[in-house]
Amino acid sequence: MSKITRRQALALLGSTAAAVALTPSLALADRQGLTCCWDRHFPPFSMELDGTMTGILVDCMDKLLGERMGYALTHSGLDWPSAQAMVERGQGDVLCTNPTPQRQGYVLFAETPVVESLPSIFCSADNPRLAEINAVADLDGLRPFRQVDYAGNGWATRTFPPDHPIDYVDSLSTALSMVASGEADIFVGNSLAALHTLREAGLKAKVRVRQLPVGEPSSFHFGLRAAHPDAPAILERFSAVQDQAMDEGVIREIILGYL
Repeated sequence: MSKITRRQALALLGSTAAAVALTPSLALADRQGLTCCWDRHFPPFSMELDGTMTGILVDCMDKLLGERMGYALTHSGLDWPSAQAMVERGQGDVLCTNPTPQRQGYVLFAETPVVESLPSIFCSADNPRLAEINAVADLDGLRPFRQVDYAGNGWATRTFPPDHPIDYVDSLSTALSMVASGEADIFVGNSLAALHTLREAGLKAKVRVRQLPVGEPSSFHFGLRAAHPDAPAILERFSAVQDQAMDEGVIREIILGYL
């Protein structure tokens, strides 16, 4: 299965595939334990609800590492810097995130992302300039519109030049509510996070979305502490299990459950 096909499958903007029954694990571990370290405030990817970690990435690890590979998982929810430091110090094992050069200094990452969220443009379904917004194809095309984003969005900082006109508000939820109500024309960013936020706010029917090829996708790769004695072997087995799960549509179904 090609990388492009996987990206298209995980974009979640096309039709859904029929669910396929799960198959047995390719290789069961002897119930060894692994500690997964998460940002506990990163919906829909990882979040703490009633003292339990949940989210797209958490569920993917439960399915792949736990159910299919047989590991006993402990999910530790922290602030994101502390979660990374825990793995760097050897007190945790797993991160599922973008493999930056700094993280690659202490984590071995799988080549293919478990989940990839492509940049998308969101606007109100009844925006009077909908046809113009639908014609936007690049960064320059965004400038005539009232664009809103949330303070602290690192992707926006990396993607849009300093002179790009954006109104920053306190949260993603506020930004999308402004788009839905017509107070702003557009939001451009992480498609999965925005779609989940719209669902939670009951606003999905009021907003249109499509992919927009600006900036880098948000890619989440399985990563294992480099000092783990079985790290290379576990990564190799994980990649095979992940390939099978992608082919069966299992990961796609997990994602759709949060949208």
